[in-house]
Amino acid sequence: MFKNWTRLRDEGYLYPLGVERHIGTFNNIFFGNTTAKDVSKTLLARAESHPVKIHTLIMSDEDVSMRRDISALRDFADDFDVKVIFAMRRQDLWLESWWAQNVKGQWDRRYCHMSWPDFMQNRADFHWIDYDRYIRHIEDVFGEGSVRPYVFEREQMPDGAIAAFCRQFGFTDGASLQKAGGENISLTPEVSEFVRHLPLIDAPMPLRLRLIAMAEGVDRKLRAENPVTLMIPHEERMAIMQEYAPGNSRVARRFFGRDDLFLAPLPQASQPVTTPQLPRFSGPAMERLVAPFVAEMIKRFSKD
Repeated sequence: MFKNWTRLRDEGYLYPLGVERHIGTFNNIFFGNTTAKDVSKTLLARAESHPVKIHTLIMSDEDVSMRRDISALRDFADDFDVKVIFAMRRQDLWLESWWAQNVKGQWDRRYCHMSWPDFMQNRADFHWIDYDRYIRHIEDVFGEGSVRPYVFEREQMPDGAIAAFCRQFGFTDGASLQKAGGENISLTPEVSEFVRHLPLIDAPMPLRLRLIAMAEGVDRKLRAENPVTLMIPHEERMAIMQEYAPGNSRVARRFFGRDDLFLAPLPQASQPVTTPQLPRFSGPAMERLVAPFVAEMIKRFSKD
């Protein structure tokens, strides 16, 4: 949205406040530093200041979904017809990805060094992937009909993820927008387990991003040797999806007029999975992970 600001603005869609992500604005509301009412006044003034008629404002911050109480945002509805765009990824895949992203990005000390088994034991913390319950949670604040959910599944996003998102707020040419950068891929289980033990969270953000890039360099080499990224055994995966099945079906029937929310099949029982673990002995660990990581470090810092 930020990358394509002018294009969107000229068609009446404003991505306001001159930031890439609105985490600061939302956090200031939740922390009590400002109110949704005051932010609304600012947004309306920004919209009215442009030479074209602004009919839609878009604000984006994924961390809002982690909040168990979003009532502080209720006053937005006094000035706007609030619609919450909510992407839903299949829960088993989401759990695998979320652990890998936590140990790679290391933004939350509760999870950035947590082992995969412990992470799965604590998955009730991630309340927002009970999609039926979370949609009702949003509607308790903004009213029935305030949520625009869509399925984050390749088969259901034929024009890509950007176009699928843009379609939710009425912009139908999202596939033509410029991408803002590269893909934020998860590391393979073995490299994720290696990175989990590193104190990346203590590094300043610019350095942390460079260290992550080095880990991605190691990952590319090992991925060619073993591309398996699934971590949940088949029976456990089936059990997880059975747990979410009733809520998923309610969402599917309500918003999409069908019984199944996710259309892609679960992996076959014969499909290989990889448990995140380091090599058992120090020699292979040094050869496969530590030495390649240091080699990436030397290569990148030698360019400075």
